[in-house]
Amino acid sequence: VLHTAAGQDFLLSRAASVMASQNEPPPDGLRVLVCGSAAPLPTVGRAQACLAVLTPDHYFVIDAGSGSANNLGLARLPNESLDGILLTHYHSDHITDIPTINVISLAGGRQGPLKIYGPDGVESIVDGFNAAYALDRQYRTAHHGEDFMPIAFGVLEAFQFPEETTIEFGDLTITSFVVDHSPIHPAVGYRFDYKGRSVVIAGDTIVTERLYEMVDDADLLLSDALSQPIVKALEAAAAASGQPRLNHILEDIQDYHASVTDVAELTRSSGVGITALYHMVPGPRNVVMENVFKREIEDNMLLTEDGMWFTLPVGSNDILID
Repeated sequence: VLHTAAGQDFLLSRAASVMASQNEPPPDGLRVLVCGSAAPLPTVGRAQACLAVLTPDHYFVIDAGSGSANNLGLARLPNESLDGILLTHYHSDHITDIPTINVISLAGGRQGPLKIYGPDGVESIVDGFNAAYALDRQYRTAHHGEDFMPIAFGVLEAFQFPEETTIEFGDLTITSFVVDHSPIHPAVGYRFDYKGRSVVIAGDTIVTERLYEMVDDADLLLSDALSQPIVKALEAAAAASGQPRLNHILEDIQDYHASVTDVAELTRSSGVGITALYHMVPGPRNVVMENVFKREIEDNMLLTEDGMWFTLPVGSNDILID
């Protein structure tokens, strides 16, 4: 079957039917997709920072690192109804795939410009991408037609807000809060509350009192996490092999990401239900690195992988993971 034209065409037809079929409506609740679980250091099979948060009526992407748009496409999310992208800060590994997500959701049928939410500086990000992709918008509209892909819908639209703010979308409340990613400023995290269920996304930060306040009664925390043993080993290896620039970078990154140890203490000391580590520094490349991360975590902590789903049904305390 695999080596004949008729067999290949049959399998292609079946696969295309599955790809074109509609997903079953999910149960009422909060759902979170890990669409990027790694930091900038190269990691096989992991995109850079990205999470998607969905309710039956709303869909937001939080950060959009390199490779995350591909994972969003593979997850067959309702990109035509994407409400917007929320940015925690403006490092390249959190914004790179914004233009690709814009094109994917526009091709899917999104009505109107894609909204990009963030604290001070978001207008600069949006203006830069809009300028860089001006020709791309023209090409796509010329190819597919103004009725199908209006050029006005291809632009990004900036929504700047104070670092500490609350935005309501029906039953969904999104609260931004200050985090400490010094010297990067501004930098924020987000809390999502929906019908009694809650998710906190820490963004890039060390553990702070404000983070404790935001996660204390949350069902699920998604936190960045730096493994000191792994980074220290890489730092020493870089120094020994005559790579001073890599050595310098590895030394610098240790003071503005939450260590696994600190996140474990936060988990122990707060009322959070489950803590899931993403934006792992560095993203584990093998089982040894995974085990180094795991030896510091609590029983209600886990390492994420790209494509992992968390489902928090309304009227329940369950957190389903697949």
